[in-house]
Amino acid sequence: MKAEKIDLSDISNELSFLLIILREAGEWDEHRIREYASKTKWDSFIQLTLHHRVYPIVYLKLSQVRSSCIPADVMETLRYHYNANVLKMMQLTREMNTICGKLAGSGIRTLLLKGPVLAVQLYGDMAHRTSKDLDILLDIEDVENAEEVMAQLGYEAEDKPTSKPDWKRKTHHLSFRHKEHAVQVEVHWRLNPYASGTHAFQQLWERKNTVEIMNLSFHCLGNEDLLYYLADHGARHAWFRLRWLVDIDRLIPRLNSDKMLAYFRKHGGQSFAGQAFLLTEHLLNSKIPSSMGGLTNHKKTIRLARTSLFFMKRIVKLNPVPEKSVVWPYFRYSLSLMTGRQRARYLLNHLEPNGKDMSQLPLYKPLHFLYFPLRPFLWFWRHIINN
Repeated sequence: MKAEKIDLSDISNELSFLLIILREAGEWDEHRIREYASKTKWDSFIQLTLHHRVYPIVYLKLSQVRSSCIPADVMETLRYHYNANVLKMMQLTREMNTICGKLAGSGIRTLLLKGPVLAVQLYGDMAHRTSKDLDILLDIEDVENAEEVMAQLGYEAEDKPTSKPDWKRKTHHLSFRHKEHAVQVEVHWRLNPYASGTHAFQQLWERKNTVEIMNLSFHCLGNEDLLYYLADHGARHAWFRLRWLVDIDRLIPRLNSDKMLAYFRKHGGQSFAGQAFLLTEHLLNSKIPSSMGGLTNHKKTIRLARTSLFFMKRIVKLNPVPEKSVVWPYFRYSLSLMTGRQRARYLLNHLEPNGKDMSQLPLYKPLHFLYFPLRPFLWFWRHIINN
């Protein structure tokens, strides 16, 4: 019996039902499903399912229910979103093939981080996971060439920070959007904002996996790198979407415990990986290998998991900007997630003026030094007062 490290007693019936659907395997307990369904507020259930981006799995699972306890209009809504996701993933696959082919033609190697590749890698079918965009990782030396390729394909950069000489150090990706295709692509040169120097692209390339989609081959992260990336990404966003935890649940059986522990000793990440393991264990009944179970026992890991539940129990938006009601809880959580060095770097980066400050309060160039003391107030006005 696992120790009760986090309290789930106050989650809603709808969220409890959703968790049961996501973790249920094999033959379903029809009586249990019927019991939860009888108490479910279906509008809230649909809202939760869409918010957490897990409607493909929920639709497929509920389609197996033999009783009539699931209302027909609920199934129709889920079916509509499921089919829409199929079309979206096909569109992303087509764009992914075009972009990666064009980049390869320019001598640029690519690793796909999420999108259809991750769906096939973890779920076996690109229709079983949602994705709103494509995330492509490449060598930092290839970023400028990749910008040119994206422009040739009709993509325009969004919020491009390249006017500063050290912009690649201060950020870890560029966002592009194709106006005609309505496709968004993020080009990354680091796994996260803080991983500078710890994950050289060549090393990631040597550990890569390959996924086949519609007779096309795409490269993606190896299992250990993928866990690091997914756990870090989910932790930075406080796991406010269950989809990210389901990804971890699907990845866990593929991990080699000895390799993973050696990986943590070299690259770090024990706290957010432990947080992911603890949450999947309690919410999705994931089976954590005993050799990695020690990662879930640290005080920081338990505290982070408990704090993230605050955001998971609510329907909140944290990305790209947290909504007003949770700005301060999320800010405190984000700082507690970081190491001391990462915290100092984060605060220094956010004290440095940027284009938004200058457009919000235009000053003559000789007065630009005033942006440094004024920046906290300008940030507060943008994110708190006007949010």
